[in-house]
Amino acid sequence: MFTSTFNSFLLFLKIKGTACMYFKRFYLNNSVMEYHPRIIMLTCAFLACKVDEFNVSSAQFVGNLRESPVGQEKALEQILEYELLLIQQLNFHLIVHNPYRPFEGILIDLKTRYPLLENPEVLRKTADDFLSRVALTDAYLLFTPSQIALAAILSSASRAGINMESYLSECFMLKENRTFLAKLLEGMKSMKNLIKKYELPRPEEVASLKQKLEKCHSPELSLNTNVKKRKIGEDDEYSSKKPKMDENGLMKTLGTCEPIPVLTVLWHM
Repeated sequence: MFTSTFNSFLLFLKIKGTACMYFKRFYLNNSVMEYHPRIIMLTCAFLACKVDEFNVSSAQFVGNLRESPVGQEKALEQILEYELLLIQQLNFHLIVHNPYRPFEGILIDLKTRYPLLENPEVLRKTADDFLSRVALTDAYLLFTPSQIALAAILSSASRAGINMESYLSECFMLKENRTFLAKLLEGMKSMKNLIKKYELPRPEEVASLKQKLEKCHSPELSLNTNVKKRKIGEDDEYSSKKPKMDENGLMKTLGTCEPIPVLTVLWHM
């Protein structure tokens, strides 16, 4: 959506990775039936631009949406409405470390310390595809950014028929630590399996899910939900105002006063 406006493609990838992580973390504790994914997605992207210091105004942000001016204005209102909620649901932990920066670092390291590979840049395209696919899985929540970046390099090298085991054993100084090396490779294998198992939903499945989602967010259902929430809030408020009893059946008062017998209170009412 914003590729054409970004001065740096790496910056674009970083913001996309940050927004993706926000989105996944938000729905760890929330439901798509309560918060529409499209609005949360846009809010995540807008917040990621702020956190990663990409200077874009709110008007410029919604201006990239394929919406009418009225639709863009409505989207902006929803984004600003949900922004604080998103920050709260992320527990105010907004810094995200993406695999794109360590990926660039590994490529530089290959060029500097691994002369057996003449042109490490040949690994970039396939590795970028790996990073794009892995973002669709839960790998961001299960592995560190450096592990994901290394897995992208190893996967790309494997497809190109390049053996990178000597790079791991020598440059990573794992020649004597075979146990850790085996554990590292096992993690890479688990990550590849995540990607292999993931399948993009078919168009008819997407259409069916969108239909169900729109039913969940229909105005009638939203109205009923708001009424229920208001009723629950009133019940909670009533419960908080009810007098509390101690173990002897005495009503407690605020402060350090002594408990007052309930019958005494009723007598003076």
